[in-house]
Amino acid sequence: MKKEIFFGIIIGIISNLIGVFLSIIILFNEFQFSYILEILNSSINNSNITKLISLGAIVNLISFFILLKFNFNEKARGVLVATFAIAILTIYLNNF
Repeated sequence: MKKEIFFGIIIGIISNLIGVFLSIIILFNEFQFSYILEILNSSINNSNITKLISLGAIVNLISFFILLKFNFNEKARGVLVATFAIAILTIYLNNF
């Protein structure tokens, strides 16, 4: 059971990273990986990373409902834990 929750946390973190990259691709219309990393680096320096992380969390919602649909309840619980952890990280980064 703990193993399934851990896999869900990993799925949540990876899906959030995919969501960050997708939000950069959609918002900035960039498809080259080097430019995406430049935008990511500049957003870290300008304290805009919290906005990108929040947009990336939308993909967690999609993965959560996909896991629930296929009755992977423990993995879905892990995605939920990862989403809460990312929300706390976003609040922490936004205040400092």
